[in-house]
Amino acid sequence: MKIFNNNLKINSKPINFRTKVGDVGKIKYLPSFSKEWKNTVYSYNKDELKNVPLNNIHVNKIIKSYFDLYFKDSRYTGSKLAIPIKKRRAFLRKIYVSNAEIKYTNNKAIITLFTVNREKKILKRKYIKINKKISNNLIKRYFFFYKNNIAKIYDILNKHKDEYTFISDKITKKRFLSYKLEYLTKFIKLKHLYLRKVWSVIINKYTEKYLTLLRKYDLLYSLNQYKFNKQILLPKLSSLLNKTIGKKIEYNFINLKSIAYNTDIFTNVLALKLSKDFISHEADMLSVFNRAHLPRVNAIKERSLMNKDNILFSNEYKDLNLISNLPVNHQNKFDELLNKIHHKTNLDNNKEIHNTIFNSIGYKNMAGIRLQVKGRLSKRFRADRASYSLKWKGGLKNVDSSFKRLSSVLFRGNFNSNASYSLTTAKRRVGAFAVKGWIGGK
Repeated sequence: MKIFNNNLKINSKPINFRTKVGDVGKIKYLPSFSKEWKNTVYSYNKDELKNVPLNNIHVNKIIKSYFDLYFKDSRYTGSKLAIPIKKRRAFLRKIYVSNAEIKYTNNKAIITLFTVNREKKILKRKYIKINKKISNNLIKRYFFFYKNNIAKIYDILNKHKDEYTFISDKITKKRFLSYKLEYLTKFIKLKHLYLRKVWSVIINKYTEKYLTLLRKYDLLYSLNQYKFNKQILLPKLSSLLNKTIGKKIEYNFINLKSIAYNTDIFTNVLALKLSKDFISHEADMLSVFNRAHLPRVNAIKERSLMNKDNILFSNEYKDLNLISNLPVNHQNKFDELLNKIHHKTNLDNNKEIHNTIFNSIGYKNMAGIRLQVKGRLSKRFRADRASYSLKWKGGLKNVDSSFKRLSSVLFRGNFNSNASYSLTTAKRRVGAFAVKGWIGGK
């Protein structure tokens, strides 16, 4: 043993790791489960998990066909011919729905859907436009003549209001008042008859042109709203999905203002536009980019390294559990701790509380959008060449991990947590094509 120790040469020196100013560092923001997996399920029976991918395909088909519902009989909308289902699905004025994000629990399935109700805006605008035409042009014009004619009758009566038509002096006051009342009632009846005649002219002359359109837009608007009603049409959808999933259904609708805020929606819209003939795919891609509004920020300041000495919360509180940071005798005073962390003397104002919570959410601002179109997109009948186009606006990089040297979460191995991806395929007369879309947040 002595010989072994003498011949052993140890030249290694301890290497100190790079020390951190704060033991905790910046808190990682973990996005929701649906950004990584469309379905989350926990079951004791492993055989039930085999049906989840197939059920997801069926659920998306049922939901999209449900929001494409239309009147089967053309008499309801006043049109001469019924609109075929294939043509109805190709409409651009409809309710766009993203793919379903399903969270399975023990007895129910919570379905989250992102929607853009473009049909509602168009129908409302058309209804108001026609209503203004009727009120401003037609009704005002006819009632102008009606008022003038009634005014002429009143003028004639006013001229002879002091003249008596009675020759005899033996007439009583009671008989005189009854006589005036009798002719007043006749005049009111004639006035109502004339008013009904005016309305009949308006209705008979403009029924086919205006009132049928008003009725059509009113019916379509009511059908559009009934699709989101929990008491009218949503139970029908729940019964269909219950047969597929086998659990109670609970919905979570998120209405978006623009199609550019969800990858599933704008890839679907772009595929519908490109499926039509003689349309330039580059112009349609630019129309999507024009709807994406990126916030104006200082890129140098945003991508600069973060000074960890300024992170007071991570330096002062080594443990992120709130209960461990509270005194022993005051386990329920979370508000005092939050006031101390955020350096606020008073958080009683609801607006300040809302702003504090909203500012803590990550990836809520759009950092960039990217579109890729590839396939048979030539305008000719020949399908010998495939077109390819790639456009982007902004960037998809994660600012925290790429520039600030802060750790971030990865999805499924290599997907960034701040970006979402979607793929939509479609067909044209020349051939098939695909649309890929990415959205990055910061």
